[in-house]
Amino acid sequence: MTRIDALRAALAARPGLPVSFDELVEAVWGPADTPANPRASLRKLVQRLRVTDHVVTEPYGYRLVPRPRGPRQLPADLPDFVGRGQEIDAALGSGARVLAITGPPGVGKTSLAVHLAHRMSERFPDGQLHVNLRAFSEGDPVTVAQALSRFLRALGAEQVPADLDAQTALYRRMTADRAVLVVLDNAGRDQIAPLLPEGSGSRLLVTSRTDLPEHEQIRVGVLADAEAQALLGGMGVAGEEDERAELVRLCAGLPLALRIAAAHLADRDLTDYLADLRGEDRLDALEIEDDQAVHATFELSYRAQPELSRLLFRLLGQVPGADFGAEAATALLGRDATAPLAGLVTANLVQRAGDRYALHDLLGVYARRFGAPPPVRLYEYYLVNAHAAGRMMNPELHRLALPRLPEDLPVHDVSDMPRALAWLNAEHANVVAAAVAAGDQPIAWQLADAMRAYFLHHAANVVDWYVAARAGLKAARHLGDVAAEASMRGTIGLAHWRAGRFADALPEYERAVALARQADDLTSLTSYVGNLGIIHWELGNLAEAADAMHQSLAITRTPNTLFNLSCVLQDLGPVGLAVSYCEEALRSSVERNLTAGIAFCLHGLVITHLFGGDLDRVERYLDEVEPLTTPELGPTFQSRVLDARAFLLLEQDRLDEAEVVARQAVEVASGNAKDMAEWDARCTLGVALRRLGRPDEAAAQHEQALAGCRTAAFARGEVQALTGLAADHRVRGNLAEALLCADEANKIAERGQLRVRQVQVEAELAEVHRAAGATAEAERHRLLALELARETGRVAWEARLAQPPANGGSTSS
Repeated sequence: MTRIDALRAALAARPGLPVSFDELVEAVWGPADTPANPRASLRKLVQRLRVTDHVVTEPYGYRLVPRPRGPRQLPADLPDFVGRGQEIDAALGSGARVLAITGPPGVGKTSLAVHLAHRMSERFPDGQLHVNLRAFSEGDPVTVAQALSRFLRALGAEQVPADLDAQTALYRRMTADRAVLVVLDNAGRDQIAPLLPEGSGSRLLVTSRTDLPEHEQIRVGVLADAEAQALLGGMGVAGEEDERAELVRLCAGLPLALRIAAAHLADRDLTDYLADLRGEDRLDALEIEDDQAVHATFELSYRAQPELSRLLFRLLGQVPGADFGAEAATALLGRDATAPLAGLVTANLVQRAGDRYALHDLLGVYARRFGAPPPVRLYEYYLVNAHAAGRMMNPELHRLALPRLPEDLPVHDVSDMPRALAWLNAEHANVVAAAVAAGDQPIAWQLADAMRAYFLHHAANVVDWYVAARAGLKAARHLGDVAAEASMRGTIGLAHWRAGRFADALPEYERAVALARQADDLTSLTSYVGNLGIIHWELGNLAEAADAMHQSLAITRTPNTLFNLSCVLQDLGPVGLAVSYCEEALRSSVERNLTAGIAFCLHGLVITHLFGGDLDRVERYLDEVEPLTTPELGPTFQSRVLDARAFLLLEQDRLDEAEVVARQAVEVASGNAKDMAEWDARCTLGVALRRLGRPDEAAAQHEQALAGCRTAAFARGEVQALTGLAADHRVRGNLAEALLCADEANKIAERGQLRVRQVQVEAELAEVHRAAGATAEAERHRLLALELARETGRVAWEARLAQPPANGGSTSS
């Protein structure tokens, strides 16, 4: 057993419970082979284990967090699945990582794949993933990026990057040590490779109409006569042997056609049914894949339905998403769809899985040939519920007014956060599909706008966010609606911001501001100008950021703008003014009962008082905000609150506790690609590790933070990481490297007017020069730091810097 395996086994013996350092050293090395520095060796081994396992640092040891049960996304297996014995034996005996099931439409590729996946599921304890890529549907297929974002979310990623290469890398990393079964239904050749899981214990099962000789392949044709007869017998079809044989022939041995025929025969005589099936009274123009057998079966079952069921079936052909709920069917029909939907399920014209429904691809093609109008009522149903759920999640977010909608649309109970989030999680992909399908109609941008709150706080779906927003932008530009274009530009800018792509967000917000001015839309202008200020802040353009915030306040004094201006002043100074604006934002949020706003303002006061050095107020506001840190506010906010607690522990010199909490902050945020909270938390963890006498580990944390900040052009994060890295190098005696890092941090801070953070940069420069024996230069930087501390209101640092260090003492933390 390798040492890392021994460490994993020792931790796994007590899952979820701390195991002491000494016990782990004993388990890994034993008494005869204990290294000279066992704690340091154990830390390095734990760092390697954290690549694949969730290990938490405790004050006296480490704790392995049990991996949660993997996702179970497989559709329900057919209870009466029959036949395909040779194909099943071949699949179960195969060791290929990619197994392709190919053949023409209607032969049962999907049913076979789902049946096999259920048979294999026990081999893949880390989960089964499933997606219908719709590569051969008339509508837009599911893109690789959309499929990856859904898989990553199911695997536990809190945020998914927008860039496809980054998504693929994260997917490979998350599946590297897992045994996962992935089922790709209706896949095209180019969709397969990016969705292949990385681990050798994983497998990819693919169905496709395309021949895939580059993979191990099971070609599926129509059912053999014996298999077809077994299927009919299992579904209770009685009759003479020759009549049943003729039914198989007229259905061309296709499982889908046979199932529909069998359902139709539940209350009909087989002889009469065969007469109808042979007849010429068919809509011959409505051919499905040029297969008259399938078409005839569909047509007879369709005509046997009551008129209301036939109407619903025609309307369901226009559903743009992969599935739908009963309420969506009711919205389409304009009356309760429970009975007609149940009839369609009984007739096998609609498939049911739990509380979700779908049409087979071929049935969808058949239904669309009737030429039903666009499903406007379905779009309106999605809009009214997405708007209500989004308002519950974030009532203070600026949003477009709802148009006048029918009063009889089904409305879900989204009266609290869990219910709102549950509806959005279930329907977000369908809402995005509706926004795209709406084409050049206003509801395209209205749907995109309604989803902003969900995507903002649960940005694992940032790929879908871009899809919806760009569909809305296309519609707005086509119709020449200036205000709508401004809204969609702002939405795309917000998505860029959430994904850490600040440079991309800037031109979108600049365009949104210009368009809102053109439309004389002052309410929206307030939001766009304020958000433009946030982007400038993230990019380190503090003067521009403050100017934008003041412009926004001049239009209307909202809690959001007050809070955002406070955030800018946390970096620009003075800290006292930042406190003042944040307190006003808090009062306004309390008056309006804005739960999320209250939480964000309390956290803002924690940060401003940390900069000011008022630790009693920091603790007071932390105690108030921690109970408000619910999952609905997202992992980024949770990480930031933990990070603030860790920083307070550092200030209180409780270093072991600070390390534990800082690691928790990193772990909470680390599922988020390009997340600023993770980089901030790594910087805090780096400080804790350096002060604990572990500068090598500290430098590793600061380097990771710096790499992320550089990628996103996150200036204040760069300053923080570089300053921490300078201190790490100084402690390790690498003074030339320390000076390079500190000088670069100072230039970025100077360029961006990050004056509050520049206090620590100047203080660190003083320490580096002092360590190098350059006393005069050290004193110059100390005085510069002192002047900045006075000007920006950093009271604690002013006191620390007021007197020159005696006997080579340090002013830097």
